[in-house]
Amino acid sequence: MPNGKRMVALAIAVSEAKPLPYLSGALNGARDFGKWATALGYETRTLTDENKPVTIPRLRLELEAMLNPPAAPVHRLILYFAGHGVIREAEEGLWLLSDWFNELRAVAVEVLKRRLYAYNVNQIAIFADACRSLPANIDVADLVADSVLGRGPVRPPFPPPIDKFIAAQDGAKTYMVPGATPEEDRCIFSGILLEGLWGAHPEAMSKILPGKVTSRSLGAYLQAEVPEIAKRYHCTLAPSIFPNFPEGDDYYYGDGATPTPPVFPEWPPPPAEPPVAQSPLKAPSSLGGGTRLGFIPPTIPANSEVSASDTGPNQQMLAQLRNQSRPDHFETGAGFAVQGLPVRGVWTTSDVFAERDSGDAHGQWWRISEHFVGGELRQPTPVLVEFADGNFAATVMMPKFIATILYGRSGLSALIYREIGTQRDVAAVTEEAIAEMESGVLRANRATDLAVELRQGKHSDPVRGVLSAYLYDSIGDIDNIQRMAFYYIQEYQPIPYDIAMLAHIEGKWVDDCLWVHVPAVAKRDPRTAEEAKFPWTYSATQAADGIVGGLWPWMKQGWAFFVDLADNGSTLVLPGLAQLSVHVLRGRFSVLNALGGRALIERLQLVPRGTSAT
Repeated sequence: MPNGKRMVALAIAVSEAKPLPYLSGALNGARDFGKWATALGYETRTLTDENKPVTIPRLRLELEAMLNPPAAPVHRLILYFAGHGVIREAEEGLWLLSDWFNELRAVAVEVLKRRLYAYNVNQIAIFADACRSLPANIDVADLVADSVLGRGPVRPPFPPPIDKFIAAQDGAKTYMVPGATPEEDRCIFSGILLEGLWGAHPEAMSKILPGKVTSRSLGAYLQAEVPEIAKRYHCTLAPSIFPNFPEGDDYYYGDGATPTPPVFPEWPPPPAEPPVAQSPLKAPSSLGGGTRLGFIPPTIPANSEVSASDTGPNQQMLAQLRNQSRPDHFETGAGFAVQGLPVRGVWTTSDVFAERDSGDAHGQWWRISEHFVGGELRQPTPVLVEFADGNFAATVMMPKFIATILYGRSGLSALIYREIGTQRDVAAVTEEAIAEMESGVLRANRATDLAVELRQGKHSDPVRGVLSAYLYDSIGDIDNIQRMAFYYIQEYQPIPYDIAMLAHIEGKWVDDCLWVHVPAVAKRDPRTAEEAKFPWTYSATQAADGIVGGLWPWMKQGWAFFVDLADNGSTLVLPGLAQLSVHVLRGRFSVLNALGGRALIERLQLVPRGTSAT
């Protein structure tokens, strides 16, 4: 217990997650991380699949044993994970446990992080040495994101600071280097990380505080050293680093006891040629031999049902979005264009009307009006679009915006809003981001900078603000989510539901509208050079009240947070809506099956418009 503060650590390793390759280095990484944490005074547990599978129930028991009820408040909790992982949509990270393929469940890292807030933890650090590339197989796309923990004992007034040290950028693989024996196999990221955590590498030490390894000095060391070591082995590996612990309370080494570090062996010489992907059961004998993976990335077996995804934006999706026929203006001030499966009908509240326009051979156009046919829409309103396959796109119509909906066999893959009167190319950044997600993941070398880029058009297309909010949430930057909410209010625009949800603010009903109170946010220093160019990313904002756009998450990944809010009694969630999460289908944005759509219609007392009314 350094300096009298209770510190706990859980090191997790899943070496065997069939049909993915076996990872001996994962076991070694977790063992070595556990040794470091124990030596530094952390209450440490190590959870591996060496003797029995690591499953979600087993992981939950370990976490609850550490946290509930605590012998003393937990000042810092560290989670280390080594194994296979994927990432999908906007920074939705998943860890694959031993039975992921049969159970179709994975650890939802961001939702688990949010659940940990409720255990009165002052700081949370996440270290992950796992691949983040998303196989394109449908079973992987259908993985259920599991939060592992249930409702915690407390509801903190504000989320704690988060340190995140992630081995691979979005969509990338991590790598393992063989030692003389399987017990000496090392994953590149974990091997370099542990040298830094032990204070065994001078570059990991703080330049300002000699003898101490801090969040920021560790991060700078990893960003410099990991790519260089990886390059030796013909690999590209650039970690994602987000040090957010407050200065003065961010020590990993040098605060209190400074145990003698172990002797770290030299990194072995690289192979003469770049590694070639092969079966995980047969590694080149010159690179370690035996039944180990050897010097190759943890690729997916060629005969597996799982296949690796392409990289970069999906060009077919991009072409669909950019070539879609859609109107530039509706006299009612709101509407939407649909491309894909035919629309069977539209459902709205009783005072809102949906009227089909002519459209063309490529899609349908619908105008939304209020109080009477042709009346201008003045407030955001929920709209269900019922398709020919019986499913419902759960959307919200925003005043002065035209929505673009792309719906196909894989669900609602695109939702883009364009402010009436703006040029068509204002949606270009959103289209590119969605096309990247179609390839498997919204990629970003640094989530902070991509969030800044997306924010620069959030008032012309609120979906860009939603994507930014998920990226900010992944690094625990709640301040910037609340800043975004304030700027929507300042521009007299509704706050997209996902932003209100991720901003940790409460809702209230006034005159049939959902309102939120956005607290004041203090000024801080910019975190990156890109942020420094835009004062609105770090300036102070005032407290303000604003209307929320929608009654549920726009994006499918938000439903896990939605259920979490409901479990904790949030006034932002209407009673009965979170229970519909079991009816949310695969796809990027919110789509309910027929049962869920009918339940939502009944709950909100929606009425049919268009062809459904006949």
